[in-house]
Amino acid sequence: MVLFRRVGDAFRRIDDREWLLLALETLGVLAGILIAFELQEWGQRRSEAARHHELMERLQEESEGDVAVIRNMHDQMAPFVRREEIFAAALGNGECPSADDFQAINTFGMMPAIAAPTSVYQELMGAGGLASIERKEVRTAIARFQSTLQFSQKQIDYFRSFAISMDPVPNTDPRVMIRFSPDTGGEPLAIQYDSKALCADHAFKNKIAAAARQHVVFLNYFSNALRDGIAMCVALSDSLGRRCVPADARPLTKKEIDLARQSLVELRER
Repeated sequence: MVLFRRVGDAFRRIDDREWLLLALETLGVLAGILIAFELQEWGQRRSEAARHHELMERLQEESEGDVAVIRNMHDQMAPFVRREEIFAAALGNGECPSADDFQAINTFGMMPAIAAPTSVYQELMGAGGLASIERKEVRTAIARFQSTLQFSQKQIDYFRSFAISMDPVPNTDPRVMIRFSPDTGGEPLAIQYDSKALCADHAFKNKIAAAARQHVVFLNYFSNALRDGIAMCVALSDSLGRRCVPADARPLTKKEIDLARQSLVELRER
């Protein structure tokens, strides 16, 4: 009791001016603590924003790599598929193509996999995901490309699983002759077909028609992935004030840019 009485007497001896100074000092300490916390949070937000911006820049560069890889593979396959279409159409019209035209058979088994880089995208998904991207059309463009890429990869794997069974003329067929000539300086395998015998074979014509359609569908998976890859690259580049320049330094064509812009307009309207 004596202790409490002494404490009460000490408080009563403090005048109003001292109480005011004590209150101001306390407020100053609290304000300093709050300002320190706010500065710390501001610094963290700024650091996170800088890391996110750097991640988006790397993702944009990866998208340029995606476009370059898929476009190169697409452009390598497209002439072969077109030659196969012409060859299949000629057979279907009752014509018997020349020996040179029969070489279209050699590319029906060409079914490369899509191996586009996605390491930065995977890093983004582990650091906040697409929700960390402010612009809706950019989020949607990235999501659409990844969805198309994964679907195309699965479908291509499916096609590759039975590619051999779709071979119109297997090597064991007596109407095909394969010679190995290592000293030619070029392709050592020379393949010749008995065009007259094959043109008279109804089953062969059916196999060619089926194989040609299969390859057209196969190429479309590359076309779809390329279309959405370009749209993603353009969207990311626009958000960063850049231009989409594929990693192989081959600029986008006007047609490709127009298709990408059209796709982005559709994404914004969703």
